[in-house]
Amino acid sequence: MADDTLTVPGATLSGDVCTMVVTLRDTPGALARIAATLVGTPVLALEYAVTGAARAVAEVTLPRPHATRARHRLSRMVDTLTVAEPPARVRR
Repeated sequence: MADDTLTVPGATLSGDVCTMVVTLRDTPGALARIAATLVGTPVLALEYAVTGAARAVAEVTLPRPHATRARHRLSRMVDTLTVAEPPARVRR
C-alpha cells in the first residue's frame, strides 16, 4: 500500500506511535468518512487501498495516546468490518 500513502509534512513516525488496520466495505465516500471520523485526531499517515470484492483496507498511523479513542470511533463507522492493531513492523 506504499503507493497510496498520505503523510503529514514534518510528521515523524518514530516514537510512541500506533498503526491501525481498518477493513471496510469500499463504498462511495468511505475514505471521506474515515477522515470525518478522525477529525480532531492527529493522524500522522493514512494509507487506503481497495483489495477487491468491494473491500478496502486503510492503515492509520497516529500517536499512541490517541489510539484507543480512534479505534472506538473507527469501529462505529457504518462501513467498518474490523479494526486491528497489527504487531509492530519496521518502517523503511
